Amino acid sequence: MRFKLSAALITKKRVIATSALAGLALISFVIYSILSIDFSLLQNRSKILFDKEENVIAYTLSSDTQSYRFLTTKDEVSEIYLKILLSNEDKNFYSHPGVDFKALTRALFYNLKNTEITSGGSTLAMQVVKRLSNHKRRTYLNKLKEIIGAVYITAVYGREQVLSWYLTLAPFGSNIEGVKAASLRWFNHLPDRLTPSEAALMVALPRAPELIRPDLHPKRAKYYKNEAVKLAYKNGIITEDLLKIALKEDCSYKLNSIKQSAYTLGNYLFSKSAASLKGETDSAITSKENQQNKPSDKNKEIYTTIDSLLQDLLNRTADKYEKNKKDNAILSTVILDSRTHQIVALNGSSDTENNQICLPFKKRSPGSTLKPFAYAMAFEEGKLHPQTIMKDAGKLYGSWKPDNFNYRFNGEIKAKDALCMSLNLPALEVIKAVGPDKFCERLNTPYTRLHVKDGIPDLSVVLGSADITLVDLTKLYAMLNSDGELYDYSLVNSIKDKRKAETDTNGKTYRLLSKASARAVFEILKNTARPVNHPDNRSVSYKTGTSYKFKDALAVGSFGKYTVGVAITHPDNRTQNYNNTGYTDAAPVLFDILTQLEEDNLIKEDIEDVLFSATAPKALVKQNVNQKILSIKDKLKITFPLNNSIVSPDYNGRIYIKYEGGCGKVFLNYDDQQLESDYLETTKNGFYKVCLFDEDGQSDCVDFEVRTN
Repeated sequence: MRFKLSAALITKKRVIATSALAGLALISFVIYSILSIDFSLLQNRSKILFDKEENVIAYTLSSDTQSYRFLTTKDEVSEIYLKILLSNEDKNFYSHPGVDFKALTRALFYNLKNTEITSGGSTLAMQVVKRLSNHKRRTYLNKLKEIIGAVYITAVYGREQVLSWYLTLAPFGSNIEGVKAASLRWFNHLPDRLTPSEAALMVALPRAPELIRPDLHPKRAKYYKNEAVKLAYKNGIITEDLLKIALKEDCSYKLNSIKQSAYTLGNYLFSKSAASLKGETDSAITSKENQQNKPSDKNKEIYTTIDSLLQDLLNRTADKYEKNKKDNAILSTVILDSRTHQIVALNGSSDTENNQICLPFKKRSPGSTLKPFAYAMAFEEGKLHPQTIMKDAGKLYGSWKPDNFNYRFNGEIKAKDALCMSLNLPALEVIKAVGPDKFCERLNTPYTRLHVKDGIPDLSVVLGSADITLVDLTKLYAMLNSDGELYDYSLVNSIKDKRKAETDTNGKTYRLLSKASARAVFEILKNTARPVNHPDNRSVSYKTGTSYKFKDALAVGSFGKYTVGVAITHPDNRTQNYNNTGYTDAAPVLFDILTQLEEDNLIKEDIEDVLFSATAPKALVKQNVNQKILSIKDKLKITFPLNNSIVSPDYNGRIYIKYEGGCGKVFLNYDDQQLESDYLETTKNGFYKVCLFDEDGQSDCVDFEVRTN
């Protein structure tokens, strides 16, 4: 009796132990199934840049398999597609816990009857788990993992999230994943415009994407598409008329390329951190998932303020420039809207083979384009008036002897005319009166935009020695158009929920200049000489600039509510035989763009101020600059070599420069370098230009050809 009790007790313990082991094994299998779900497919998805209408304007392929894997949410697809999808794939999607056990049982019975797995009974959640777990084969073990995983993700993340994951991960042939990418590549439009026939094909394709690809197997694709359409009609989703139309439509689609109208801008923004793009991205991946997965999911979908019509305008302008350009320079352009305070178009590089750097965000020399702001500050401080008579004549600033762009001086000239003509010597007197330190400090408020070499501003900043990006430079000119109010122009609308995104004017403004001084300069710049073959439209206020050795040619101007920046740049700083200038090269591009923009003027209030009077106040009638008037006999003139002559150097390779007249010490200048000698040393044949300057600011230049014997 005691033996029987012991045997029964042992048997009971064995049953308990076996049950415990079975339970532990089951729990372990459940945990293993859940842990085998790898969310990296979602995290490694494509990066996408959207315009303000949410059209794709730039993208990358997924970082893992180089696939078109675009995040897609329920709100981004047509209602007819969702209805056909659920009626075909998961009609009880909104009622089951991730698994439709009734459909699964029916599929299991059918498969056992046929001795092989031919019917899956998979829900959308199970298909998502299959993709995330990378199940290649149909096995009962994999199916069990998918069941467990489907229940888990539905319980933890919710049905709407699961649906979004399906819409993002479903395979559609080739390297296309997700409904958005599939719709763009197969139909060349976004999925919110899917027709019943297109929607049915989108439902059918993921079942066997390579076997029913419409570009390779159009008849097979049409058959499966029609099966989905018929079921949709049977379930009352489409009318009989729509059924007839859909059944007739062929499936001979070819793969389309997805247009990238802002490719260079996309590369630039994709490389930025999420924090620098004003916030963190939700991107339809929940916080719980982010806690579970280490790889960063931020900065994948970026919604911008870009207007595609204006972006296309800049792209056409870039194409035209590339066809006609004379050297290796690259064009970059930007358009700002002063009403919405947004960057509405930006072309980072006209060279499609050299477009990895977004040039409008690179700091470069602005040439003479900062001069208007020095004048505005002098106007504001009462140190200058537009009608003030200034002296345009040569002058030494220490050992530095600057010159005008054309190596000619104009004598007495009004301040407003000196600005329009972009004369260097008057501008230097203006910046001297304002103070280069104060000038840079004001332009660098509320954030640093000017990069001053060695960090110590000097008078040369007004001529282009301090670097600035084209975007920031264009913002400064937009500030003139806004009567001195500097806005923080936005580019990124939102990198969170685009449905909640609002127009981002940031509400951040800073008064950089007084209304009167900004308006005065803005109106003066309307009188800047127009480029050749362009109408004399006085509504355009603009300025040009050319950097040292012609590395950069710029033109920035406003027309109505728009301000446009144009830069022709040699990124490697090496110019060739053709010298680009702001007036001859950048200005025509600026006017080509401005003349194609709608005239939508800003409403500006009238301003009454002494700056708009026809005469300057008595104290500002003439700028007090101590320069003496030269007599005819003192006029500096080069007597050898003569202009456009041919000369030969002496046996030492020297050409001595001879002159008459001049006051005080005379300096020889060649290739923008001041020489200590009175001769030019040459080692090869070619064309040369030299200039002489004296202490009183006179100058004379000659061009000549050197031929050695």
